[in-house]
Amino acid sequence: MGTKPRSLSDYSKGTPRIAATLLQSSTKIGIERLPLIWILRIEDFGADVQWSRQDLSTGSFCVSMNVKLLKYHAYSRWFGRPSWNASYLFGRACRRLKPGDIVIDAGANLGEITSALAKTGSTVHAFEPDPYTFERLRKNVGAFKNVHLYQQALADQSGTAKLYRSREFSSDPDFWSQSSSLYADKSNISKDDYTEVEQLSIVDFVRELGSPVRILKIDVEGAEVPMLESILSCGLMNKIDMIFAETHEKKIPQLAERTRALREAIKRDWANKINLDWH
Repeated sequence: MGTKPRSLSDYSKGTPRIAATLLQSSTKIGIERLPLIWILRIEDFGADVQWSRQDLSTGSFCVSMNVKLLKYHAYSRWFGRPSWNASYLFGRACRRLKPGDIVIDAGANLGEITSALAKTGSTVHAFEPDPYTFERLRKNVGAFKNVHLYQQALADQSGTAKLYRSREFSSDPDFWSQSSSLYADKSNISKDDYTEVEQLSIVDFVRELGSPVRILKIDVEGAEVPMLESILSCGLMNKIDMIFAETHEKKIPQLAERTRALREAIKRDWANKINLDWH
């Protein structure tokens, strides 16, 4: 279970700077004297904007911005895919991790994201239910002392379930393992090729940790919907800083309406804490 994103973390690096004069109005703050493509609302940048001087008498401001960061925001707003923005935000959240922080990788697959998280020094709890994939995960990240591995499916409730594999699994298990799903109706799996796996409730697990979860990454091929519904209904967001999840309604049409409702609820109440564009 799980896939990896294409990291865009390098957009926040680099030393080139530009200066722009910002003029304050009664409603918006706009960037002046830049090519049209760079005209953005200042609030789009949030904490990434570094104020260097403020002239209260004229109401003008001087601000320095990282050129690559400015390009990133422009392209993600007008030309980029939502997954680009998710990758950037995930990379930024990872760079803020410190030793001892708790993160959860639900759908760890072969461990690429688990490994990246482990290198921050944070304590990583990685879940992968497929027996074959779990052994590959153990081989890839088992040497990290700060990684805890679970051959379980993190889900909305504890118990047992059938984990269905891709129809192409036997041809390339490493690649097709990322398609395994708890949903028999997923378009690219075989209903005849499954294994019984153990499920663990996300709500119970987070509560038992006893410490805040800095990042929860969810890539579980459809099971993200009931998981997120459970997290929100149980008030668990006060224990989780950020959630990055991939949704799969295109391959599991029965989840389309529930996914739409989740997106609306998240946009309304949790837009700064839950991102559903992980890929």
